[in-house]
Amino acid sequence: MKSLFLSSLLIISLAGFAQNDALKTKVDQAADKIEPKVIAWRKDFHEHPELGNREIRTSGIIAKHLQALGIEVKTGVAKTGVV
Repeated sequence: MKSLFLSSLLIISLAGFAQNDALKTKVDQAADKIEPKVIAWRKDFHEHPELGNREIRTSGIIAKHLQALGIEVKTGVAKTGVV
C-alpha cells in the first residue's frame, strides 16, 4: 500500500513538471513572438522622451494598443495615466 501511494505521488509530481514545462514553453514562445514589438516601443519611447506627468504621446500609444486588443481603456487618469 505504501509503495502504491509513493508511486502515485511520483506520477502526480512528474505530471506537474510536464505541465510546467509545457506552460514555460508556451510563455517563452509568446514572449519571443512579441519581443520585437516591445523592443521597438522601448526604442521609440526613448527617442521621443516626455517629461513626467506630460507623457501625452506615450499614453496615447499605450491606450491605442490596449484598445486594439479589445481592452476597455480609461485615459486621463491623473492627467496622462492609462487604466
